[in-house]
Amino acid sequence: MVQVNELEAAIVAHIGEHGPIGFDEYVDHALYAPGLGFYATGGGAGRRRDFLTSPEVGPLFGLVVARALDAWWDQLGQPDPYLVVEAGAGPGTLARTILAADPRCATALRLVLVEPAEGQWATHPAKVTSRRDLPEPGELGAGPVVVLANELLDNLPFGLVELADGGWCEVGVGATGADGADQLGRLAEVLIPLDARRAAWCRGQAGREGEVGTRLPVQAEAAAWLDSALGLAAGGRVVVFDYASTTKAMAGRPWTDWVRTYADHARGGHPLADPGRCDITVEVAIDQLATVATPDVDRTQAEFLRAYRLEELVADGVARWRALGSAGGLPAIAGRSRVHEADALTDPAGLGAFRVLEWSTQSFSW
Repeated sequence: MVQVNELEAAIVAHIGEHGPIGFDEYVDHALYAPGLGFYATGGGAGRRRDFLTSPEVGPLFGLVVARALDAWWDQLGQPDPYLVVEAGAGPGTLARTILAADPRCATALRLVLVEPAEGQWATHPAKVTSRRDLPEPGELGAGPVVVLANELLDNLPFGLVELADGGWCEVGVGATGADGADQLGRLAEVLIPLDARRAAWCRGQAGREGEVGTRLPVQAEAAAWLDSALGLAAGGRVVVFDYASTTKAMAGRPWTDWVRTYADHARGGHPLADPGRCDITVEVAIDQLATVATPDVDRTQAEFLRAYRLEELVADGVARWRALGSAGGLPAIAGRSRVHEADALTDPAGLGAFRVLEWSTQSFSW
């Protein structure tokens, strides 16, 4: 008998009662269903968890972001309080390293961590506010807000469309029939024809000569998040770190290149397999975000880190190690480690190729 986990059984039962669901709805359940989704049950970033993001490489990333926060604080006229919202904060690693860096803005800094999976809050630092959702504009008080999101948008629910023999279709999620009285059905893809308007959008992205089987992501949730973040950050800025591409570029690649699953520090299989037991992630389509607002700055993570004097921090760490060696204790050892951290964070075949997208909202009018 094929075994079905509890979340899959719940989704199959829902589909049996209400019919197929969108791929975006499925991703939402798989990642965030209370008590069953991947993040809701403790999956996520960390050396003892499922994957590493830049903050988990070591404290250097947070140290550079702290320098960036100081620079933005100066540009905003050194507001007090200085409101910084980190969306998708996970276990709070970035916030901890920012605070440990003791930035110049520390006395004014007010960190608000947004993390929908409350099970992640236990490791958040004491000097922050944790909450499930982005605050509403003005909810945090008067003054500019900086919104940070490190590898959040790739984890927001997204849709899929496919060019089939009969035209463009939405990729939905249905369920196969049960093979026996004591055996549940399994999740399976279903194709649902699109109306003329949405099919035209697909043709424009993939080109009229798109091959049958071509797939595209539909990232309405990410665009909606950006719209909300820009409203919250009026007078400040929104900064997104993520791996990204464009819809047209993804159309020319196999969909399993840009939709990936992870668990236990390894790539997983098909996203419908064993929901809730693995991360489901998608490359961020910059052009779809640009339908809300075009980024003021779009650069690689390596370029961003160097702009805020990464090399200077590495050189300082190396000098400390050479001067003190192991007698310098943990600070000297951490200084030596900066070389390896910097290599990982700027690797053009890895984290260094991530995009850093910035929107300045000082001139926005809502």
